[in-house]
Amino acid sequence: MDNKPLIDWHSMFMGVALLAAARSKDAKKRNGACIASRDNKILGVGYNGLPRGCDDADPAYWADDDSDPLNSRHSYIVHAEVNAILNCVVLPLTDGTIYATQFPCPRCTQSIIQAGIRRVFFLEKKDHHQAANSASAKMMADAGVEAHQLSETAAAAAQWCEELADFIQGKH
Repeated sequence: MDNKPLIDWHSMFMGVALLAAARSKDAKKRNGACIASRDNKILGVGYNGLPRGCDDADPAYWADDDSDPLNSRHSYIVHAEVNAILNCVVLPLTDGTIYATQFPCPRCTQSIIQAGIRRVFFLEKKDHHQAANSASAKMMADAGVEAHQLSETAAAAAQWCEELADFIQGKH
């Protein structure tokens, strides 16, 4: 008998982030996040979506004119990382780890740092957001928050998560 788990911790927590992302109604980009404690307990989960009370059926919330904040979904969407922090079941998050499907933007990085999270694992980084990525990386480095792309840290977990993402999206 082989009493070993089928997946490692990275796979589990990023898998939870991927499953959370599947709940997002943002057809342009579905993101998820999962916060874990040092002792591998899930503390919070979130996905990108509208704040409570905002009607998902209102097309104004999903408009794509980034030159006009009133008509840009980016003005309204709560990012997955912030939702995971706000949805936490216990506090504090000191010394926690957040698993995010995407590299955190500067606003999310601020929340991650303020909440006391010390490690970030992410699946992908938007190359066309180089300046924002650099701002996030600077804040994390200055605050002593580690950031790791899962494929560079835990290749087997990254591969498993890629297969899970394909399965969730019906590409299996």
